[in-house]
Amino acid sequence: MNDVLKAVKSFLTRGRNHGLNHVGVTVSDFEAAVKWYNDMFDFHLVNELRIEGETANKLASLYGTTGLSIRLGFLGTNSNAMLEIFEFTPKIEGQATNWQKNGYSHAAISVSNVAAWKRKLEARGVEFVTGVQYNNGTHWAFMKDPDGNLIELIDYHANRLILGCASNIVGRVMKKAQFGSYYM
Repeated sequence: MNDVLKAVKSFLTRGRNHGLNHVGVTVSDFEAAVKWYNDMFDFHLVNELRIEGETANKLASLYGTTGLSIRLGFLGTNSNAMLEIFEFTPKIEGQATNWQKNGYSHAAISVSNVAAWKRKLEARGVEFVTGVQYNNGTHWAFMKDPDGNLIELIDYHANRLILGCASNIVGRVMKKAQFGSYYM
């Protein structure tokens, strides 16, 4: 039994990469964002935290300034990843996403039947910035949350297994094959 415990401890503490954990998005109204993401996607607030005063000032190198009050929360999704929402005080005006600039541009939510989701969400007042697109066996469309943050709805269809559950295995194979030059 002692050997089994040692093996489990070794496995759990070897510095393993457990995958993408969450995506963070800044919102103008914390309560409204929690309600909107719940109403639209059935995401649920699982943790909330406030960072203020000297603790927030110690994070000036991260947030770019001192004197902030930060409210953040994690919304549980229907996968292992979460959506982290931030509300900052004082507020500054948001900026449009610039796809040509390095950095994050959007978050994607995996759904079944993008067209049906688009109809349902448009009926609830959600603004879509593209129609439903189809490429390589995948349907997708882009929409905005109430703060203008871009969200992609995506349906991989039959590719869901390859691009979802088995993506790490497929990626390792492709590293040795078609995409090998990227790793040299």
